[in-house]
Amino acid sequence: MSAVPPKPVGVYHLGATKPAVVVETYLDYCCPFSKKMFDVLYAEVMPELKAGGQVDWLLQNVPQPWHPQSAYMHEVALAVKMVDESKFFAASAAIFAAQAQFFDDKTADSTRNQIYDELVAVVSTVEGLDAAAVRRQVAVSGAGNAGSSVTQEVKWSVKYHRARSVHVTPTVFLNGLEAPDISSGWSRAEWTEKLTGVLA
Repeated sequence: MSAVPPKPVGVYHLGATKPAVVVETYLDYCCPFSKKMFDVLYAEVMPELKAGGQVDWLLQNVPQPWHPQSAYMHEVALAVKMVDESKFFAASAAIFAAQAQFFDDKTADSTRNQIYDELVAVVSTVEGLDAAAVRRQVAVSGAGNAGSSVTQEVKWSVKYHRARSVHVTPTVFLNGLEAPDISSGWSRAEWTEKLTGVLA
């Protein structure tokens, strides 16, 4: 497979063709601070701003290797993207909601396939998602380090955030430039003030 992805890395929330502001978040499903940011953006900020179509949200997957199970969490989310991209954010919300189920102390004695099965059970709650197809995407195929159907998606995601020098999660870029003032603890009001300020 090509070293260059067939389309830009990441998943857009609205799919707006020419938004005035793109909020690009680099998140890890196993990171509590990423969860705080995702929850506010998903449930409060984007529903308020999506009507105008001027703001879009681009989620970048950042599996953090000091939590080995984080890679499996991102694999399942990216498998959802491959099966039905329109379900990606709902599946991400489900994974973040079940985040504590996949912390180090809960997964230390679990096998890779056990973790996959638990994660697929989590995303199976997303209405209309073919969970069996998601599970097939993450199934290890072939001998040695053949990986799965989603391995290339993970490689592109990792290569992308490394190229942008992203290490800490969450990290936020606005229109392609890092916005270090944005905090994981921001409220809807703080996000709205920032984004409407950029739009102005």
